This record gives sequence, structure tokens and C-alpha cells, in this order.
Amino acid sequence: MRSPFTLAVACLAAIMAVEAAPACSKTYTVVAGDTCALAAQKSGTTISKLKSLNTSINSKCSNLRIGQKLCVATGSTTTKKVTSKKAATTKKAAATKKATTTKKAATTTSTQTSSASPTHDIANYGLTIQITSKTDFCMMLPSSPGNKAANGGKIDIDAIANSEKNAIAFCTKPSANAPGASTMPVTLLKSAYFYKNTTAEYVQVTGKLNPAAYELSTKDNGGQYDNHGAGSPPNSICYGYRYYVAMVEPNNPDYCVRCCNHYEDCNAGRSEYGCKRVVSNGTY
Repeated sequence: MRSPFTLAVACLAAIMAVEAAPACSKTYTVVAGDTCALAAQKSGTTISKLKSLNTSINSKCSNLRIGQKLCVATGSTTTKKVTSKKAATTKKAAATKKATTTKKAATTTSTQTSSASPTHDIANYGLTIQITSKTDFCMMLPSSPGNKAANGGKIDIDAIANSEKNAIAFCTKPSANAPGASTMPVTLLKSAYFYKNTTAEYVQVTGKLNPAAYELSTKDNGGQYDNHGAGSPPNSICYGYRYYVAMVEPNNPDYCVRCCNHYEDCNAGRSEYGCKRVVSNGTY
């Protein structure tokens, strides 16, 4: 017959097992231009799971906020560890058997915790560009082709200027230095010329682009992205450098991206001048 003490311990273990809930083991921080679909894609989950783990998201997913942390994965419960720890007070044989169970549960928890990616918690996720070579670099673009998502489904003839505050990073290829960046359409760039000035500490890529590859209007006079002041878009940076300035001009169609360590080399106060004056030593 089980003693009153043993019954009490068993009841307590059962209550704790019911109350234990899966802890959030991985989060994603909302950035400019994010929708539920984009957030789910970037964090490697599904829209339905994203909504089920974040009950504050409304049915249309229209209440996401920049900087909001979303749970995208959960760890295992603490049921096994709680039960085995309490059952160890019954008899020696049972204690030995339960100790093995506890060890396995601890191993599982450790594995899931280590798989969480810290890059999802940085403010610059999806807003970091980098320049390594003419075939490995990034620049800012509207978050949707032709900026249609922000223009009622129609191509925005001022897509670049109108996306200066909510653009996202696009790279020629995946880069560890640009976490969360999207990949450029393969036919977007017609040419790319790389230049690095080690004395002045800046690096740049300039060239021609194909507006149709991203549904940009040839009537679009372009605009400028930079991290001066509050930033356009906010929180955007160039990896390894203090400043950056980038312009996309579909009407020419020119583009230019420069990252630098000295303010005067990334002059962001002349957006109306265009690439050929802001990055005057570039090849177009």
C-alpha cells in the first residue's frame, strides 16, 4: 500500500506536469516591410504556426510592429524532469531507473536550446548590406516587386523614393554578413564594377540594372537609401563600415552602392544629383 507521503508527492508531480508549458526557444524580430508570410519564410516556419504561437496577431496579420518579437519555435516541456525528480523518493531501484530518464530529457532540452539562432533578435536583420566583390554584394530595394504591396497591387512609378523608409536588403547570393537579406532576381543586374579604396577606407559597386526584372517602372526617377540620421530605411547598415549610401535609378537605369568609414565619402545630402555625382568615380 502506498503511504500518504508517496501519494502526496505523486499528486504534486501530476499538477506540475499539467501546468508546464512549452517555452519559446526561438524568436524573430519584425523589421520594416514584414508581413506574416515574410516573417514565417525568414524564420523557417509556417504562417499557421506563427499565428498559433503568437495569439496577439489578428486574423489579417495587419498589426505587426517593427521591433516586435514573435515566437517561432518552442522547446520541450519540463514534464519528464519534474516527474522523475519527485519519484526518486520512493525506493532505490526506481531512483536508478528514473535518473536515466532525467538525463535523456536534459540532453533533449540542451539540443533544442542550442539550435536557436541569435540573428533573429538583432534590429538590423534583413536591413544589412555588404560589399565583397562585383559578384558578392547587396543593396536596398522595395520589399515587393514594383513596390506593389504598398501601392494597392499596382506598379509604383515612384517605387524607389516611396520605399526609402521600408526597403529591405537584397544580395547577389546568400551572405553570413547580411542576415535575413533576400536574393536579387538573377536578371536584375546588367553590369557590376567593383572598386575599393584602402587609403580612404571605402568600397563600392556601380553599374546598370534591368528594371523589368523587379517590375520597376522606367519612368521612376529613383531615390536614395542611406544610414545617415534616422536612416532610410531605419536601422539599415553596411557590414564592416560606419556609413553607406546607395541609389537606384530605373530611368537611367543606373545603380550605385558605397560603404565607407568617413562621412564625407558617403555624402547622403545630394540625392537629386544621382549616382554619377554621388559616386562620381563609378563605372556605369
